[in-house]
Amino acid sequence: MKRLIKSLFTIAAVFVAMSCMDESLDPLQMSSVKKGSILALRGTQLNNLYFQGKPGYEVFPRIWTGTETFAFDAEYLSEDVTTLASVDIFVLKRTTVGGSTTRTALLNVPFSQFKQTDDYKGPWVSVSIPMEDILDVLGLDSSSPTFADDMLALYPNGINVESDLNLTDGTKVLASQLVASGLYQSNQFYPAQRLNIAVTDYCSYNENDWAGTYDATETSEFFGGYGPYDVTFTKDGTTANKFNTDNWYDSGIPIFIIFTPSTSVETQIVTAPVQEFTTGSGSVRLIEGSGTYNSCKKEMVINFTYKNKATGDLLDAFLWSLKQK
Repeated sequence: MKRLIKSLFTIAAVFVAMSCMDESLDPLQMSSVKKGSILALRGTQLNNLYFQGKPGYEVFPRIWTGTETFAFDAEYLSEDVTTLASVDIFVLKRTTVGGSTTRTALLNVPFSQFKQTDDYKGPWVSVSIPMEDILDVLGLDSSSPTFADDMLALYPNGINVESDLNLTDGTKVLASQLVASGLYQSNQFYPAQRLNIAVTDYCSYNENDWAGTYDATETSEFFGGYGPYDVTFTKDGTTANKFNTDNWYDSGIPIFIIFTPSTSVETQIVTAPVQEFTTGSGSVRLIEGSGTYNSCKKEMVINFTYKNKATGDLLDAFLWSLKQK
């Protein structure tokens, strides 16, 4: 029934889109962007955003090392790829909590730094900026005793980085022309001109924090978005860090997950080892997943596969996002 509902919503959405095209809702505002010129995101950040369901880049002020580097790959897409002169990169600086931001110059990348290789069809560039350089522009000092609290308070929704394209004819393609770029779902054209550095608190793992009810949503490679719906986590009582859930796939399927007690950001891992579920008709399904969790926010994202055991057919592949109520 859940998949039928998804299909009906998809058909309805397509019908509405075909019936009432509104250029003002075009996330790329292509009518305003000269010849469709755009800097498209590639590499690790695109993989994080589009396939892993996590921030493109993330920093943790409470465990700052000073070696953090904001990096991304970008490909220039245009009718004529020789039209790019350079890229101006800006960071949006805030000086008071909840206050407005000021667009501040960070870096200029000349087209001479772009390369043409077999990695991508168009010319592309790897941009790498030490986070300490970005902090200098933002007026933040990582050695300050209040650094972590200040950064978390000033940038609760992350630090925004924007890029303008300078074309050889003297015109510009501005980041501001890419309206609601985060809504643009094609991984081929996901804009690199509006990026975000997630600023995330880090809290130590406590097994007792994770029992309770969660809002669950799905982002499926096959069926699109679904949810939210309720899922309850219950401590196993026998195996440490193991939790049983009651409503996987919003179908009442019981599964279990296991947390890895974190000692660092890299070890905030949650897994669902391969498990079998037998449907009412007697078919056996295989369920398996792995992902990450955030102890401060009581959130997790798990990448699941759902297969037919007899045939090996992949029935669904999706990101399961959960947030504790």
